[in-house]
Amino acid sequence: MENRRTDRLKPILLLLAAYGLAWIDLFLPQPPIALFSASWYAFSAAKSLLRFVFIAFLTKAWFGSGASGFSLSSLLPQAKDMANGILIAAAAIAVALLFALLALFSGARNPLLYPFGGGSRQPLSIFLMMFSSLGIGYSEELFFRFFAVKAFEKSGFSISGAVLASALLFGASHGSQGVFGMISAAILALLFSFFMMRGKSLHALALGHALYDFAILLAVT
Repeated sequence: MENRRTDRLKPILLLLAAYGLAWIDLFLPQPPIALFSASWYAFSAAKSLLRFVFIAFLTKAWFGSGASGFSLSSLLPQAKDMANGILIAAAAIAVALLFALLALFSGARNPLLYPFGGGSRQPLSIFLMMFSSLGIGYSEELFFRFFAVKAFEKSGFSISGAVLASALLFGASHGSQGVFGMISAAILALLFSFFMMRGKSLHALALGHALYDFAILLAVT
């Protein structure tokens, strides 16, 4: 019985350790870089690239190459992935607009707006914003839609329970946006997970996530 309990707990501990290491910068002093400046986007893109490589390595080492959502034969997105990415982004934007309306009518602060301030739309900033969005899309989708779900399944969760637990973790990661922001992030995570369970590739999910982030950043900066 003790061994069984340990076997169920180990994947959760590994998941939390991986999360802490991948996003350790959230718990460290931030560099003196102006928020949403060109330097900030470049720094964000670099961090996301490192996260993606780290998570991809862990995913392959712990769960096998098939758990990462792509293989050597599909390293680059195909036309179908791009089309699905646009569909996923459109669905996410629709959900975000719904939350914006709820925030407006309830008098709550819109979690997509109040954390942002300043920024610019200079060509360099927009170019780096695109790479930052791609980095965030790929690193977060690989971790929360594949790695985390596999870890929860390994600990004994059903696929539905694993998806829900991963969505709650994703929502909690947006604590800087307040309770309303965490709830909206968790629901967006469930939306991305819906497409994952429908067989959409990591490329499609990451591109959809990136397009959504890029559209939001363009709207609020």
